[in-house]
Amino acid sequence: MWSFNTINNPTGTQLSFSDGMSLNANRGGNGISSRLIVNGQGFLDITDFCPGHGAAYVDFNGRQLGYNSPFGSFTLTLPGNGTFTVQLDNCSDPQVSGSLKPFPTISAADAAYLTEMFNKKYVPYQNIPDAPGKTTQQIAALGQQYFPFTPWSFQLAMSVYDWTTASFTRMVLMKIFEYTGIGSPPYPLDLPSIATAIWESNWGTYNPQNVDYMHSFMMEPASCQQDVLRQLEANYTELQNFSAMENRLLTAAFQSMPRTGTGAIPQLFSWQVDIYQLGTEHFGIEFLQCPRNAGSTLIPLQIPLADALASYIQVGDSITTKMVWSFSNSMDDAMEYQNGIILVANPPVGAVVWGSASYITPLSDDPTKIEYTFAPETTFLVQSVQTQTVDGKSVLVITLQPN
Repeated sequence: MWSFNTINNPTGTQLSFSDGMSLNANRGGNGISSRLIVNGQGFLDITDFCPGHGAAYVDFNGRQLGYNSPFGSFTLTLPGNGTFTVQLDNCSDPQVSGSLKPFPTISAADAAYLTEMFNKKYVPYQNIPDAPGKTTQQIAALGQQYFPFTPWSFQLAMSVYDWTTASFTRMVLMKIFEYTGIGSPPYPLDLPSIATAIWESNWGTYNPQNVDYMHSFMMEPASCQQDVLRQLEANYTELQNFSAMENRLLTAAFQSMPRTGTGAIPQLFSWQVDIYQLGTEHFGIEFLQCPRNAGSTLIPLQIPLADALASYIQVGDSITTKMVWSFSNSMDDAMEYQNGIILVANPPVGAVVWGSASYITPLSDDPTKIEYTFAPETTFLVQSVQTQTVDGKSVLVITLQPN
């Protein structure tokens, strides 16, 4: 455990921790990371390592300072120029210095667009049937807690909240069915495949006859697949722009959430393909490296799993996602929802925190749903590809490491 006994902040910069506790509160625990937000300057991630035996230390944005277990008391100095210095109390030496992590870039136009979608009730998903949900006031308060450095804290919080609802289906489909190898954004879309995925959805109330489900796609309930395609052909430009905007805000929000210590969570697990009506032939199109991205738009955007594994998803390859990827900290969770493929993520060697994975459960529509997310266009190194028997089921297990 540790605390800041003294914080020297001569410029009077606004300071807060993402956990909402006071600046001088006791924090930590082995592998636990806390994020200090220095308004106008950046983030300081503070990760505790107190294994109960051997040396204890705290990592400050990659700079490490030891302390005598079980408790470390520190003095933090923030001169106002984006740097920091930390010194162990009652000890003139050692001390560590470094730079704050920069805030993400957030587009004012994206924030305004999300506000428009919120006012039109496209965000968040309406009448959530299977989770307690959060009120607008609760989401706004969480935005102030996690994103106080920006005037668009509500929009960032709302984008994450919306992702945890069935709206994620819209964001996934509008990303993976882009022909990203043709031209520049906005990329051509495989509209028939998107229409098929919407039409074949049949998970509880999430079906094409349900008003709220179709509203999330800016559509009316449909009586046939051709009706879905007709509506999609009329609104896909707006829908694609909507998806792109939310994904950009999600990326900024994920970068701003506190980090997770690798000592506390050494591996993450994901279930694929994560929309049940999609097949394994759609797994390979989730990556920018898929050659079908540059193919004819007259050919459906899919690739046999065996072909993907034989070409660009091999050990030693780097693959870059088109979409947000969600993970859990439990193999059991992944097995419950898997559709033939399990992803296992390992942190980079020597990393004290998951630099590109964000724990978003506090902003979820369901507080019991453990969820870690990687932003679109995250690149992973393929470490292994194996068919394994897990809980008596044969699944393809792909082990990855984010770069």
